[in-house]
Parts: sequence; C-alpha cells; structure tokens
Amino acid sequence: MDGIVESKNESAGQVLAGPWMRRDFWQRFKWHMESSSSVNCARVTTDGWMWHNTDLPTGNMLSLIRVRLGEIGVKFTLNDANAATVFSHLSDHRRRVDAYFGEALDWRSGGDDSFVIEVRAKVDSFDPSVWPDHYAWLQRRLETFRVALGALLGRTPPKGETSLWDERQFMRELYSWNLSAVAPATAVLDWTERSRLTATWGRGRSCGSFAVSVASGGVTYQPVVVRTDGTFLLPFAQLSKTPLFQPAERRLAFLERLNRLKYFSLPESAAGCRTLLPLAMLAEPRACEEFLEVLAWFGDVVKSGRKD
Repeated sequence: MDGIVESKNESAGQVLAGPWMRRDFWQRFKWHMESSSSVNCARVTTDGWMWHNTDLPTGNMLSLIRVRLGEIGVKFTLNDANAATVFSHLSDHRRRVDAYFGEALDWRSGGDDSFVIEVRAKVDSFDPSVWPDHYAWLQRRLETFRVALGALLGRTPPKGETSLWDERQFMRELYSWNLSAVAPATAVLDWTERSRLTATWGRGRSCGSFAVSVASGGVTYQPVVVRTDGTFLLPFAQLSKTPLFQPAERRLAFLERLNRLKYFSLPESAAGCRTLLPLAMLAEPRACEEFLEVLAWFGDVVKSGRKD
C-alpha cells in the first residue's frame, strides 16, 4: 500500500510518543502540503490529528497518527444536525466513493449522533526518515476524499468580489464548480417562477445564492436558500423569528414533512438552527419533485396566513 507496510513491532513509532515530536511531525507535514497541495492544514498542535480545509461545504477532515496502533489515517466526520441525513446520502454512493480509493473504507457511526468515513494504513516505523512516505500517503488520501465527496457534497468556490447575484452569474458559477447541483437548482428556480413566488438573490463573495421567498402580511418567509457551493440551506433559525413559524409546532410540522423524503433524517433540534444539505440529494427527479411538494405545502401555509 504505497510503500507503507504492516507493522511487525508493537513498539514501532515510539519516537512520536512525545508531544513535541508529534508537533514536529505535523509542522513538517504542513510545510509539505503547502508546497505540493491545495488542501489547507490547520494550525500545528501536539495532538494526534490535524484538521484540514478541503473546500467541502459540510463535514470535517482530519489526518491522523496513532502511534500505539502503528497506523496513520484520514478521517471525514459529520457532527452537525445534518449528520444522519448527509451520511445516508453518502452511504447510498458507498461503492462509488470506495472505488476512488481502490479499497473499502470504514463507514460507521461515531457516537453522539456523529458519523465517520475513514481510511487507515499500518506503518512499520515512525522514524523521521520515513515521514516523507507518510506525508505522501496522507496527501493522496486527502485529495482523493475531496474529489470523491465533492460531487456528492459540493465544493466551495474561491472568494470573489461582493455583489448582488443574478441567474446568469449563479448558473455560470454552478456549472463551473458543482455540475451535479445544476439540475436540482434549476428545478427549484423554475418551480419558484411557475408558482409565482420570488427568487431573492443574495450577496456573497465565495458563495452566490437565491432564496425562495413567499410574502404574506408584510412579512417575507424563506423556506430554502440554494447556493453555488452545491448546497441548499434550510433556515429554520430565521423562520423562528417570523409570525407564522415562531411556534415550534409549525416548524416541526415543516421538519416532519421533510423527514418523509429520501435521505432526510433531521433531529428536532434542526427546527431551531440553520441546516445545510447537499443539492445532490435532490439529483433524482422524483426526489426533487417530492421536495418541491413540501415547498408547495410551505407556500400554502404562508399564503393562508393562519397560525393554527
């Protein structure tokens, strides 16, 4: 496996047992990545892990060294209110993701409503002379995760100038960065126009957006925001400040309808926060149609103006 062999010695790697040696390992790894990869490394610590920014809009990526186990690894974790929903979506494409790596990854629950996808390798030594081999292995896995998950989760475009977005600019950016999100984003936009609702265009440097807006009684309600990073936002926190959806029961009714859809498994706590989900979840026409039916229900509630 890329020159990394299974450890035959339980004491292998004790050179990294001290916290300052782990710090040195990560510092040199960060220098390696800065010179050879676009995956960013977080600050250097004495921990057995390092955080990374891979431009994925949801989840967390970590490199790992486990001295006592004689192994290194890369781990993608989901911890927010969207965790179960996103993991269900990714799991449906498990074979596709595993194929990028050429091996079966470890897909599992991480406890406390979190989920993990991890790849590991046994190493024969943690001596500094072989650190470059470890760095090369970690780099390849980090970059493979970014490619394998990017089409399913979306990718955040680089920052540009702050401006008011429009449909032409939005679609151009989406085609450039998140092709798999084009069909569902177009479907939501077309449905908004057919339903005689308003697409409210946002401002943003790294992420363009439009919100489906429904007006009633001088108040604007927005059930979803579609973004150029390949995601859609369910802004429950903002809805909680509106007259019709301030009661938790009304937001939970919206949540319950969403949870009937494929992949959706949002906890009740999601009804009070901002929840980000990948547009690729809606790539199948039927899945998108059912999501639009929930938006239609939302529009009917707002237009009726009833709080009961």
